[in-house]
Amino acid sequence: MKKLMITLFTLLSVTAYGQDPVLTYSGNLYFIPGSMTKAGESYLVTITSHDYSTQTPRVFTIYDGDFNVVKKFTDPTSGIPYQERRVLMSCLYDLESAGTTRRAAMTDWAVEEDVTSDYVTDSKIQSFELYDDNNNYHSRSLYLSQTFFNDDEDFEYVRTKYDIIPITTKYEDYAKEHSTGEAISSVSPSYGNEEIDAMMRETGAEYYETVWNEEKGKYVFKLFKNIIYGGLYRTGVEVVSLDGTVKAYLPGITSFSSAYNFRGKCYIRGYGQDNTNVLYLLGSNTTDIKEVSREKAPLSIEKIGNNLIVNNTQTEDQVVVVSNMGGQILRNIKAAQGRTVIPVNGLKGVYNITLFERSNPVKSAKMILK
Repeated sequence: MKKLMITLFTLLSVTAYGQDPVLTYSGNLYFIPGSMTKAGESYLVTITSHDYSTQTPRVFTIYDGDFNVVKKFTDPTSGIPYQERRVLMSCLYDLESAGTTRRAAMTDWAVEEDVTSDYVTDSKIQSFELYDDNNNYHSRSLYLSQTFFNDDEDFEYVRTKYDIIPITTKYEDYAKEHSTGEAISSVSPSYGNEEIDAMMRETGAEYYETVWNEEKGKYVFKLFKNIIYGGLYRTGVEVVSLDGTVKAYLPGITSFSSAYNFRGKCYIRGYGQDNTNVLYLLGSNTTDIKEVSREKAPLSIEKIGNNLIVNNTQTEDQVVVVSNMGGQILRNIKAAQGRTVIPVNGLKGVYNITLFERSNPVKSAKMILK
């Protein structure tokens, strides 16, 4: 009888638990804290991965406490097509016969390759960290909010605003026209030989190889440089509701890193186009965001399209070295004050990016190039 009761209890328990709803979802789970919702109730958010093979954008789904779907939307910032054209140019250069008129020794630039590639944008919806002055650390990956920027019931997100550059426009020309005033330096590799370095600076070449020239009967330099057309250019950050309404636009900031609730006020921290640390004070709504602090960082490196963009605010030149995991140096670039563009087209995989100052390595990081 005792055994029968235990068996019956087990069956009833299994039946009872079996009546609970079965949860199915796709993607990683993230929080929207209750302090950032209209009703003061927290939500969970799932985000599916961007599928590069099928160009399928990420899908965001918001769940309530019973895992009912509250909102679902497709990431509007991913999967947008754009093009980038790369023209590889070359010329021959005889350093020995150049003398003081180096340009006279250079042949005309000729096209080696002219390739137009099709791309789609990756997701630019940003996550950020939220801190309170009572030592609460709300979320490492806060993608969506409801009342953080204002007091309405709309959900909103933060995204990087990109311009798609026409394929007929040079990236460098577009960047100069839309920059915040920082000069864009020409690519100037450093090989430790002043004659070669001068040749590279004066011609705008990115790298070289030595080739045998039958007419001169000796080895000469073959110089290479890339001209990039089209691509993407970051112009600022937007706060957007799920229906696509832009609630705020911050042109002086290109990434949104963290927010701080401090003594009844909320501050937003991010980074500007000219490599600045920017602090904003968030008011009572999205139209009331004031810049309160801006401080330039000494140097940063970011990848945009097929280029590494080096922002150097120091008066002293830095040297940026790109090497593969085996230690082979693939790019050796002198980064003058301002913006320097380092083409990395053709490089795919994991690479070391090392910053040198007076021949001493001062910073190193790994970067994945696709």
